[in-house]
This record gives sequence, C-alpha cells and structure tokens, in this order.
Amino acid sequence: MVTFGSVDCPGRTVDVTVRNESTREQSYSVERDDNSTPVTAKVGPGATRTSTLRLREDRRTLVVVNDSAHRLVKQKAVKANCAGATPSHKPTRLPHTGADSAMIWARVATGAGALVTGVIILWYGGIWPRRRDPMFNDKGAK
Repeated sequence: MVTFGSVDCPGRTVDVTVRNESTREQSYSVERDDNSTPVTAKVGPGATRTSTLRLREDRRTLVVVNDSAHRLVKQKAVKANCAGATPSHKPTRLPHTGADSAMIWARVATGAGALVTGVIILWYGGIWPRRRDPMFNDKGAK
C-alpha cells in the first residue's frame, strides 16, 4: 500500500509512505519525471518505510512508485507552490515588543534625578547671593 503526503512548505518536500502487507520482504523504487535519481529501498514484512522527496518550485512532478519488477504500484502528480505560501506554523504568543523593566527603572531614576536637581537649583537660587541689606523695602517700615 502506498500513500502520498501533502507538499510541505517552505522545504518543498513530499513524503511517500510504502507499507508492506505481505509476509515477504519487498523492494520498490520511487521515480520522478524531473530527471532526478530514483529512490530504491526494501521494506520488511508488515513494515512501513517513508521516503522524503524534494520537489522543484512551481513545476508539476509525476511521482511513480514501482515494485521490484518495474510494475506500476501507484502514481500521483504533485506541485510545490511554496513561494507565496504562508508559514505552516502559527506562533502561540505574540513577541515582546515593549520596553523591558530595566528601561522603565532607568527612566524613573532619570526623572527623579532631574527633579532633585531642579529643587537644589531653586533652593540655591533663593539663598544666593547673600545680601545683608534687604533687596526690597519693607512695606510696613517708613
């Protein structure tokens, strides 16, 4: 029994699975019509063997499975159209794109430092220059 898998993108591969249902060892070959080397293998009684074939992009390829006497077992035409395909896996969660916690603490420290610096400048500006005489006349004194 022979089964063909679907084309797997982006690798452009297809799996051909051969299962031996007889009680003797069987040999088989998997051939393609794109002038590539055929895959030959043996499968034990009751065993299964999978061959992975790489296909060419945007080209129909006829995949033929023959037994040891070159009799046709099964054939299928497959086409790898992976150039415009979407990825076969979807991410389970979105990637982290925001600021990390170290960046937030750095911004808080910078803001606190700027605030303390401003308070020191205002305080120092209030006591400097030290004058002994009043700058403004007292309103109550004449």
